[in-house]
Amino acid sequence: MKTIIKYYTNSCGPCLTYNEAWNQVLTTTPGVQFISIDAQSNDPRIQEHGIRNVPTTVVVENGKMVRKQLGAMSVQQLKSFIG
Repeated sequence: MKTIIKYYTNSCGPCLTYNEAWNQVLTTTPGVQFISIDAQSNDPRIQEHGIRNVPTTVVVENGKMVRKQLGAMSVQQLKSFIG
């Protein structure tokens, strides 16, 4: 299963803007797991995926990161990024 991870913080303006597109794609894309991780948490994936800026979106397939994109995306951009 393909997993899409969004790294964010609650104090990040672009992260808040990105939520609208993220939520729309999340509700209209079956068969894909969506996870949101606060970049200020102690989640080990933050270091594993080399997260230094937010928002950052990562595609994980078969347990390995295959794509990473920094910055907020539109609905179309996110759908294209997911593949």
